[in-house]
Amino acid sequence: MKRSKVRLIVIIICVLLIVWFLRPFFHPFVMSFVVSPLKGILILAIIAGIVMFMKKFGKLSVVPAGPQNYTIHPSNQVGPKIVFGYIGLLILLFVALNFESEIRYLITAKQIDYTDKADLPTFDPIRLTPKQVAKRYADDTFQNPQEKLGDSQIVLMDGKLERVFPRNPDGGLLYLLNKMNGFVTVEVDTLDRKVSIEDQQFKYADGIGIFDNLYYRLALKKYAVTYSSEPIYLKDGTGKWVTVVPYVGYKGLIFRVPYWAGVMVVQSDGTITDYTPEQAQELAYMKGNRIYPKELVYYYTDSYSYKGGLLNKWFLHKNQIETVSLSGSEEILHASTTEGLKQMVVAEPYGSSYGIYKIFLFDATTGKREVIQYDQNSQLTGPIAAADYIKREFPTYSWDAFSLAEPRPIKVNGDLNWLLSIIPNDAAGIAKTVLFDAKTNKVVGVDTEAQFNAYVTQGIVTTGSTVAPTTATTTGDTAAIKAKIDEIQKQVDELKALVK
Repeated sequence: MKRSKVRLIVIIICVLLIVWFLRPFFHPFVMSFVVSPLKGILILAIIAGIVMFMKKFGKLSVVPAGPQNYTIHPSNQVGPKIVFGYIGLLILLFVALNFESEIRYLITAKQIDYTDKADLPTFDPIRLTPKQVAKRYADDTFQNPQEKLGDSQIVLMDGKLERVFPRNPDGGLLYLLNKMNGFVTVEVDTLDRKVSIEDQQFKYADGIGIFDNLYYRLALKKYAVTYSSEPIYLKDGTGKWVTVVPYVGYKGLIFRVPYWAGVMVVQSDGTITDYTPEQAQELAYMKGNRIYPKELVYYYTDSYSYKGGLLNKWFLHKNQIETVSLSGSEEILHASTTEGLKQMVVAEPYGSSYGIYKIFLFDATTGKREVIQYDQNSQLTGPIAAADYIKREFPTYSWDAFSLAEPRPIKVNGDLNWLLSIIPNDAAGIAKTVLFDAKTNKVVGVDTEAQFNAYVTQGIVTTGSTVAPTTATTTGDTAAIKAKIDEIQKQVDELKALVK
């Protein structure tokens, strides 16, 4: 074998080895073809067409075109049927790619069902601190010049709702050299600032580089899946923190649809364990907690509008939804209930309506899908319109300097209310906690946790030591008030008689 051929083979082998070792860097590119095989088919069709036409035109000959003229002709002519057939194939592939997302949603809508649910579950504990304020509390408490706080996720820890902020290296060189050294946690089921700083170094983590990056290592463990962009941090049965990353697989030949494929658990020493969804749900520290990928919550709720078919989605809009959230607030609401941790998405009807149409509930542990459907007789105001009523109720706030954060559904006396927080733009605490009755449009603002609990549990608004009755009075209270009114009216009539 010639030396040049040996050299070429060695170069090819080295290139392949390097590509294999660095394959996590190509993961997003490869996944684009795993999710959409049509892209690969189109590229192969274009390459095949180029090769075919080059082969047909590869042999040229000079032929006379007249007594003194010559012309160049390919020795192999390409028939018009082949040309038109090839162009038709390319057009078909381009059209299929253009509508690929719509077709994928349509397939999903036909496969995915929801269990009808009559009413919202009972929320316990209730999330009172919005994300922006929790982030400010964590930032104000944390003191480390070499670290910064990453994005937080809500989890349930020992019966309390907490936001967990990873402590990542701050700076380009530290990104390459340092590790993630622990977490800052903020309790969000209280109006008080309760922050904790915990130390635990992780060998692999999000927010560090390069070969110790969490997603680099996950891609080495399992390649042809999409990992959730939001790692979840939990404590295992020994009290040690672990990183939980759910991932999504794809099924189908041409139009591939996602499904929950599994959960990766990364220990602080770098040990990575792959669990099926069923295995993960059996782990004690994951039961009732959040392990379902948020990407599927987005995808399944978006696909709901395709249940009536493409023509209905494009033109008729029957049973079509629009998911809603306030600017700066998360579209997926994580809430602890007596039925477990839930991921909820609020939807209004398609178009210019602002009433509540449906609320989608996903069990954050099992992924069980439920939907609460409200008919036109419910006459419930949605969270976007609720914000307008709240601003009208509190005109003294400068809404250029304050904003409403995170509409959260709760129940007061069995009725749906929206819980929102009025916060300054710098998120330095909560100015007021507001409850909006979706049925009556009544607005109630509270300043303390005791006032909040009094209203939610008893239907009364307290001001210091004074208790002011609201519309939620008992039958006995109503009768007593009526009797007092009758007595006053009787006294007024007697005074009138004396004047006469």
